[in-house]
Amino acid sequence: MDTMTEHHRVPVARPEVVRAWVDGWVRSRGTDGAVEVPGGFRIAVGRTDQVARYVLPAADPAVLRRLSVALITPGLWLKVCAPRSAVEPALPASWEFQAPEYLMTAPLGRTPQGGAARAPGRAELPAVPDGLRDGLVPGAAPAPPPDPAVLPGGYVVETVAQGGTVDARAFAATGEVAAGGRVALAGTTAVFDQVRTDPAHRRQGLGRVVMTALAARAAQQGATQGVLVARDDGLSLYRAMGWELHSPVTTAVLRRRGTR
Repeated sequence: MDTMTEHHRVPVARPEVVRAWVDGWVRSRGTDGAVEVPGGFRIAVGRTDQVARYVLPAADPAVLRRLSVALITPGLWLKVCAPRSAVEPALPASWEFQAPEYLMTAPLGRTPQGGAARAPGRAELPAVPDGLRDGLVPGAAPAPPPDPAVLPGGYVVETVAQGGTVDARAFAATGEVAAGGRVALAGTTAVFDQVRTDPAHRRQGLGRVVMTALAARAAQQGATQGVLVARDDGLSLYRAMGWELHSPVTTAVLRRRGTR
């Protein structure tokens, strides 16, 4: 992907978008609020595999070098809105790099072509590629279908709004959860998180239906922009759906104790 490898063409993240992503992630996961640190934010996660995560809107070499010296506890995560080539030189070998990710945005309430959002009605189940992950259909901001909505194949989709989050789940006829996801509001930004389809129920379009329901509920609550983080397997699909790349995201994890 030439947009990922040529530095002069790499998009630069806007701080307000990164801040909304951070605030939405915190609300979605129920962690303590993000704390501002030099160059970005720190979130106390409290898990064994992820003690805390640092989110940086840019790859400032001085900030990265300072963090590489100060952070020595295994289980720390670093997410930088920049390509790996801009992050790796500043970190020692004790940091393990993960698969590349992409911060993406899309407007809510309008179609990608600028037309009005489609009229509400019975939810459809369009075919989508296997492995559809976090995302939504831009423009899917009409009032959601009746809740619960019974879909072809006997699936039932329910949405529940509580506080600043909305959960959507698709149940199979057997009662098991076939797909689900969450959107958390950060001002007028809807941050989509934990959208997944059970492997046994993929290729049914459930991911698209869940995300459409989440988008509709978020728009009802005043959201005008969607934000998500995609991986390689979803990047082309999201672009086709109207999402735009905001910036690359590089993730590094401290797997063993660092040295000062």
